[in-house]
Amino acid sequence: MKLAFLGPAAPFRGGIVTYYGMLARVLEDRGHHVFWASFRKQYPGFLFPGSEQEGATAPWLDHANNPRFVPWSPVSWWRTSSDLKRQAPRAVVIKFWIPFFAPGFFGVTWLLRRRTEVRIIYLLDNVIPHEKYPLGRFLTRLALKQGHGFIAQSDQVRQDLFTVLPDTDPSTVITTPHPVYDFGKPGRPRKTASEARDALGLPAAARLVLFFGFIKPYKGVVHLIDAAADLKTRFGDGIQVLIVGDIYGEKQPYLDRIAASGAQQIIQLVDGFVPDEIVEDYFLAADLAVLPYVSATQSGIVQIAYNYDLPVVTTNVGGLPEVVLDGETGFIVPPEDPSALAAAVVRFFDEDRAADFAAQVAAEKEKYSWDRMAEAVESLASERTEDS
Repeated sequence: MKLAFLGPAAPFRGGIVTYYGMLARVLEDRGHHVFWASFRKQYPGFLFPGSEQEGATAPWLDHANNPRFVPWSPVSWWRTSSDLKRQAPRAVVIKFWIPFFAPGFFGVTWLLRRRTEVRIIYLLDNVIPHEKYPLGRFLTRLALKQGHGFIAQSDQVRQDLFTVLPDTDPSTVITTPHPVYDFGKPGRPRKTASEARDALGLPAAARLVLFFGFIKPYKGVVHLIDAAADLKTRFGDGIQVLIVGDIYGEKQPYLDRIAASGAQQIIQLVDGFVPDEIVEDYFLAADLAVLPYVSATQSGIVQIAYNYDLPVVTTNVGGLPEVVLDGETGFIVPPEDPSALAAAVVRFFDEDRAADFAAQVAAEKEKYSWDRMAEAVESLASERTEDS
């Protein structure tokens, strides 16, 4: 079957790009041909809150693509739809995560639905965004109404879809969880934890707690910083809180929060986007991933942690409790509660839960396979559209 993607590709960076690359690889392994209609531009520079939009992608996570789409350019929407028309795929898969891209997605899919019989499949990260967008719900509805089928990556996202599009036919929606991310180079032996720590210059013997990912207000990093004082009281300098990611917005408020925490000696902030080749080292080096989100639907970071059998402490928001099983693969705590967050981390180490949780993660992650996601795409792509 010929399939197509509409979404960002290298040299743009981030989890969306990686996701598309991994999905393309599994679909092609299953015998499909994938055409990737990619972004020529992603955000106007003045709107992008991170450090840089572009960065190197590991060659084994890259895939050929055709950069044409510009979210704010109707001319590019026409050209992108024309590229897709010429390719004549059975379906176009579009990952939807924020309303900013909705007008462009609407433009391309509106044209496709009137010029072709291609099926439009939306793969939903978020339907209701974490941050406020002007006309966000209207724009989201505008784009998603063009979809023939939907893949919701959590029950929460599925519920949100029916909130925004209440007339959606339930038979067109498949709930399939976010697959795990494997950043390892194929054929390369995986490092040991001590080798990964040595490569990153991290202490060999300390308990290592990791936050990883874009640092945005809804990720709740400030609550992990505030929890560090309790961790220092319990473990002294024998614990390290490692916060790794590109800060969206001003860095200084985080530095000020760390300085005021009373635990600055055990907090290490690694600001900036982490190259694909290094991501694996952080998860191999860590004892525990901590995601103190204030809001969420699901998290690709949990799926990276699970790939490396790493337990997770996170908050009771959105779809996270669907993935992190309290007392089995990690702990769930209330959001915006540094004391509860610290208590869960202390409990993890004091009760020596690492091996037990890791074994549970290894079993649980079997349900988060890329083949399962590919099967959902195949199922929706195989249906006939109402126009055909």
